[in-house]
Amino acid sequence: MPKRTFWLVTGAAIGAGSSLWAERRVRRTVQQATARLQPDALVVEVGRSARLVAGTAGSRMRDALSSGRDEMQRREEELWADLAAQGVASDPGVPVVVRAPEPEPAPAVRSEERPRPPRPSRPTRRRNRPPVKSPSHLAK
Repeated sequence: MPKRTFWLVTGAAIGAGSSLWAERRVRRTVQQATARLQPDALVVEVGRSARLVAGTAGSRMRDALSSGRDEMQRREEELWADLAAQGVASDPGVPVVVRAPEPEPAPAVRSEERPRPPRPSRPTRRRNRPPVKSPSHLAK
């Protein structure tokens, strides 16, 4: 008989303790969730996220600008080297202006010599319109 009483008391104690532990655990989880969902906490979290995103976007933009400047400088040096190979020597600070050749002026034609294009014949309005049926045919 004492064995059964021992195990009954032990089971009751473990059951009560585990139910109290589970209740505390659930209550703590609910309190943490409600604390995170409070308006002030949401504002803080959104601000933190926005700062993080802005910081990464800013660093990506700075990296892109830096690599663009490096590439631009590399290409400029490449172009100057090509010009030097062609025999065009100039100070890199002074740009070389290359002008396109001027087009030759067209020969002057007097107005009497110019042929006039033929005038297209203008059709009347009736010819331009497609034949239209009257709505009376719908009633038949």
